Amino acid sequence: MEIKKYIKVYEDVFPLKVLSNMIRYLNTIEFDQGKILGNVLNKKIRNTEIYPLSRINKKMTDVHLSAVIQFVLTNVLNKYFEDLGTENNDWTRIIDISFLKYTEGGFYKWHTDHCSNIPRTLSAIFILNNDYEGGELCFKNPDGSGEFSIDKKANSVVIWPSNFLYPHTVKPVTKGTRFSIVGWAL
Repeated sequence: MEIKKYIKVYEDVFPLKVLSNMIRYLNTIEFDQGKILGNVLNKKIRNTEIYPLSRINKKMTDVHLSAVIQFVLTNVLNKYFEDLGTENNDWTRIIDISFLKYTEGGFYKWHTDHCSNIPRTLSAIFILNNDYEGGELCFKNPDGSGEFSIDKKANSVVIWPSNFLYPHTVKPVTKGTRFSIVGWAL
């Protein structure tokens, strides 16, 4: 099976002014290190900071950003289905969006995004910047062969199925800070 067929990259997804304002904002907020989805972060598996846009005490900036990101992600999801020759049929809904910050040494080991307690259908990563070294998003075939990386093009979105056929990793950042947005759909 050629998994690359179902991994799509969409470029120039945000207006440049929105993207630059978003990155400027990300440099001012406090990210969490301790927990992901209520679980203590195992830094042997994942060393990243997170800022979920589902916080209970949202700031207006977060509410606005969440709406903008949901709108853009919905449009990209529709384009993804169109590129695959199918329709979304409004059954896909976005279930979670978070900002991620990988500082030097930050990484995420090989994993898939779908599991029994979080049944995700599609995964998306918005690559916000590319002024860092390392931090490549990589995929491999389910049998462990054929590892390949996605180009680090700022202002792009990568979408793929969340299931066991799509193991992926974020390689360690060796210099700078990698900002991204992760989102999942059912």
